[in-house]
Order: sequence, then structure tokens, then C-alpha cells
Amino acid sequence: MGFLAGAFAIAGAVGASIPLIIHLLNRERARRLVFSTIRFIQMSHQTNVQRHRLKRLLLLLMRILMLLLLGFAFARPFFAQDPATAPELGGVRNAVIILDTSYSMQYEGVFERAKKEAINRLDGLDSADAAALILSADKVRQVLPLETEHSHIRTVIENAETTNYTTDYLDAIQTADEILKGISIGQKQIFLVGDLQKSGWENFLETDRLSPDVDIEFVNIGEEQPNNQAITDINVPPVVLIEQKDTELVARVHNFSTERIENLNVNLYIDERKADTMEVDIEPEDSTDAAFNLQVDLQSESAHTGWVEIEDDALEIDNRYYFTVQSMQSIKVHCVNGERKSSDIDDETFFLTRALKDVGDEGAPIDYTESVTIPSEAALQRYDVLILANVKQFSTAEAERIKTFVNSGGGLIITLGDQIDSSVYQQHFGGADNPLLPCTLMQAVGDPIGKPEFKVIASVDYKHPIFVPFSNPNHGDFGKGRFYRYYQTAATADATAIASYDDGNPALLEKVYGNGRVLCYTSSIDREWNDLPIHGVFLPFLHESVKYLALKQAGKVPDYRVGDDLEYIGSRDGAGKEVAVFNPDKKETRLTLNEQGNLYFGATQNPGIYSVHRSGETTHYDVVNVDTAESDVTPRDPEELTSLLVGSTEADRTPTEITPEVRQEYREDVEKNQGISMYLLLAVFALAVGEMFLANRV
Repeated sequence: MGFLAGAFAIAGAVGASIPLIIHLLNRERARRLVFSTIRFIQMSHQTNVQRHRLKRLLLLLMRILMLLLLGFAFARPFFAQDPATAPELGGVRNAVIILDTSYSMQYEGVFERAKKEAINRLDGLDSADAAALILSADKVRQVLPLETEHSHIRTVIENAETTNYTTDYLDAIQTADEILKGISIGQKQIFLVGDLQKSGWENFLETDRLSPDVDIEFVNIGEEQPNNQAITDINVPPVVLIEQKDTELVARVHNFSTERIENLNVNLYIDERKADTMEVDIEPEDSTDAAFNLQVDLQSESAHTGWVEIEDDALEIDNRYYFTVQSMQSIKVHCVNGERKSSDIDDETFFLTRALKDVGDEGAPIDYTESVTIPSEAALQRYDVLILANVKQFSTAEAERIKTFVNSGGGLIITLGDQIDSSVYQQHFGGADNPLLPCTLMQAVGDPIGKPEFKVIASVDYKHPIFVPFSNPNHGDFGKGRFYRYYQTAATADATAIASYDDGNPALLEKVYGNGRVLCYTSSIDREWNDLPIHGVFLPFLHESVKYLALKQAGKVPDYRVGDDLEYIGSRDGAGKEVAVFNPDKKETRLTLNEQGNLYFGATQNPGIYSVHRSGETTHYDVVNVDTAESDVTPRDPEELTSLLVGSTEADRTPTEITPEVRQEYREDVEKNQGISMYLLLAVFALAVGEMFLANRV
């Protein structure tokens, strides 16, 4: 036994002697009286004296005991071992229950078993034990702090639901460890209830071990040999031309099991109707591709949404993969002619016009228009590619319209020439803060009049989509073109030179700008500075450039995952206007566009198709898919995980030194939970009532 305030125990012992002293000082002494007949009086007196003496002794004992117990109560007694030898007996247990709510827990029957196991661990605690709860998945976490009221935690567990996020054991375990670090004395326990899948442990490092005085129990409720198939990826171009007959959508299907899968149905849906079906066979722990031809189903020029799905299995959420695709009848190209002349052959766009208008049956259909001024913002929205052919100058407003066009997904080709004022381009399209130009224009070099010297294109990136068709030497040689004059340029940090002259200066540069791309051709597009237009590579080169900008846009449609922020890129004229965003469940959210006319939407808890509706504009679609890294539900060995987090040597588990402050906190914790003082005070109260009752009968 120990006392938190031992002085009160001494005071109680001293105080207990006071009634005894008073009793001894106030003892009654017999006096002699002479009576004539005393026989009856003597008999009565002896009986009363004995009864009276007994009551007084009882009162004395009760008063002594009251003072003694009162002193002990204020001394706050407790029973406990030394914390140095039994630190686990520090009053209460402190337990943190981690319940995995990632989407792999949607595997048939797993989450219900997990909730039962979590409740069993909670029921195994005493009423005085403290418990905390963490519902954990990547990007979402709910924490209930340590408390002794277990009914609230039980209710949360019973009502818990899985999410569509991936597993994040590291964050949950570190949070639990931080919660328990605030406890100096007492048993510290973590219960991790989940399927322990391997992907949830990839981020752990040697330094991520638990504190030395924290234990962990892994409650593995996953399947020993899970059987799951998932669509892990889709390859589909963001834009397709309707008349191109070879456009394919390729879906990759993975078999996350140890058994071969045969005749698995893979279905293609476009615009909510079933378009095609095929069967695939997949080896254990392997993938296969299912290829669908899109041209049968994309007959209208619009944005299309769809998905590819496989047959239902024990984990259904990863059986469907969503996509969007834009179908086009033709590529709409508009050119701003910066040097229009009366003579057709001397006109800046003479060769350009004939190359893009005279497509033939083999090339991509192109709808070509031309003007001498920058189109309005509304007109620009109708085009896929804009060409600035030797345009001398433009206003600030026109420059902003061009930037907005490219930023929202348009393609831009800038060709140079004798009309170019480099200072105007640098002023409007240059600068250090995300310039539109992929290069800094320095000076034009060479003599296009006398033509004494010339340069040739000596370096081409044949891996780039524009030049892939020319990688075969028989498909055209760019080295045959002679360049008598061109602009010396320096590529910006975020730009790439994909073709260069034999002196190392760039001939063609590329840059991604927002959702669009910019190509800068450092010579003229006509024969004034070079003779490339009269060579066979000129026409296919222009066609491949236009197709690349129109059909590739910024490379890929945004690959959103559950929990990502969707980005809607509009125009400045839409700033402050209201739009409606619909989630896959058709639930509407009203939002206001920011000052740039853009929008960010973060409520993407569910996979599926999200749409943005704005008055007077076509509907904008985005798709959100689950992260299929979670589809592999193979568990990790609990013993291996214990070694990873707890350590395997005695040095790893050496408890921290118990300081005097910790000892005192230990004693206070034990005394508080044992509550002996309260029982002593109740006993004092009972004795006081009894003493009052007995004293009134003396």
C-alpha cells in the first residue's frame, strides 16, 4: 500500500487518539450514597451501568475509526507494484483500434468480419480502460480520441462503411503511436483490423517503428487465397476522327489470383449503351489486352463517355474503368496570314493552303479557313488548330485570346518570317512566368536573296509523334530542304527542340501550355526563306503536325483517381458565372467560376463520370477511376509486420527510464482508477450516521 499524501494518514492516526483522551478524562467516578433499602436499586444500577459502558465504548471506537478513516481518505491510498518492475499495471490499458476502410475491404464478407473483430477487441477492455478508434484509408481518416466511454466507439464501428480509397497503414499507425505517446504510464496497445494487403506497406521505412512501450496486434481478416480480376488501364486517344477506321480502345485486364481465368467477358459501353463484347483468357498473376474498334460506335461529332467492364467477382468496384473520347468529322484549322499578296505564289500561305486543303483520300479530313486578323474568342473556340503565319503584331487583347485558346486545349503553330517583330512576340508571349513561346527570339540570320549559303535540318527526333512516319528513310528526307534564313532561338526551360539545323540551332520547338501545345517553326512557311515547300516531306509534315496538335492536345485526358481535384478550364468571360457539377449519382452541386473562368471540384469520393454544365456551352466531362494498385489483395505476413514495426531485439523493446515525475503520475493514475479514497469517505459517512443514531440513545 502507498499514499499520495502520507501526512494525512499520520494526522488521521493522531486525530484518532483525541476521542480516547477525552474519554479517559471524562470517566465517571462512583459516589457513595446511603439508602435504607438498596437491594432493588443495586440490581438495576448494575444492569444500566453495563449497558451504558458498552454504548460508550462503541461510540469511542466509531469516533476513533471515523477520524482514522478520514485521515486515510485524505491521504489517498492505493495498492500497486513498483512501476519499474510492473509498468503494465499502471491503472488502465490504453488501446487504439485501427479499422481499415479502404476499398479492398469491400471484398465479399471481409468488412463485416472486420467490424465484428474490432468490437470483440473493444469488448475485451475493462470499463476503466481507455480506447481510441481510427477509421483509416488513403486521403480520409476519422479519429476518435482516447476515452473510457466505449459505447460511442461501438456505435461508430457498427455504422462504419468502406471507402473507395486505397490503403494507408503508415499514416494510421503513426497517428495511433502519437495518441499513445501522450500516455506516460499504462499498457499501450494497437489493434490493427484489416486485410493487411501488401500495397499498404510499401511506404514503410526502418525509422517508422513504433515507440518502445507500444505493442501491436494484427487482426488479419483477409482471404488466404483471394480471387480478383480488375481492369487496370485503358488506352484510348482523347480525340478520334470518325472517318479513320483503325482507331482502337485497348483495355488491360489483370488476374490477381493463382488460378487461370478462361472465357472472361469484357464489355464495352459507350454513351450508356452496350457497344461490343469479347472474351479473354488470363494466366495466374498476369494481364491481357482486350481491343475494341471505336469507329462503329462514334458516328456523331461530340464528346462521348463510356466504360469497359468485366463480370462481377468478389471485389466489384475495380471491374469497371471509365473513359471519355471526343469524336470529330474533321480537324478545324484556321490560319492568320501575316503577309497576304496579290500574287498567289508569293502569298505567305500559298503552299500551306494547298497542303492542307488538298488532302486526298489518305489524309485526315481538314476544314481549313484563313483570315488576316486574329479571330474573336467565340470564333477561336470553334477551331482545333490556329496558325500564325509571319504575323507582324497583335494587341494585348488578341494575345490574351490566343493564350486562352491554347490553355483550354487548342493547338498553335507559329511560323516566322520577314514581318516578325521579335520584341512584340517577347512582350506578349515571352517573359519568365509561363511564357507561351517555347523559345526566346534573338535575331534572324542568313541571306535569302543571294542564297550563297544555306543550312539543312540535320537532327530530327524520330520518336516524336510528328516524325514517327518519317523514321523509315524511304518515307522522306528532311535533309534535302535548304534553309537560307531563320531565327536564332534559345529554347525555354520547359520546351523541347524536336528538329535542329546542322549548326545546332532549333528548327522546330514544342511546348505544353495549359491543356494545349505550341509549335514554333523558326523559318518561313513559304519559299521566301527556304525551299522545303517544294519537297515531298512538306505536305505530310504539315499534316502530321496538325493531327498531333488536334488529336493529341496535351498528350492525355487527365487521369483522375478517387479523391483528386477535377479541373475545369474555361475562359475569362465566364468569371463569376455559376455552373452545375453532377457526380456519378446525378447529385448536383452549384459552384462559381473563379476570376480566370476556371473551376476546381474536390468531391470525388466515388468513381464514375462527372459533368460540368454551363449555360450556352457544351457539357464538359471528366472521369474518375479507382486506383487499381489496391486490387491486389494479397496479404503480408503478420509476423514479418511485427518485426518491421516492433523490432526483433531486446534493445528495440527497452522501455524508457521511469523518472520521479512518471512514478508520481503512475501513482496518481492507479489511485484514481482504484478509488479507495471514495470508499473510505463513504465508510466515514456511514460511521457518522451510526454514531449520531447511537449517541441519541445513550
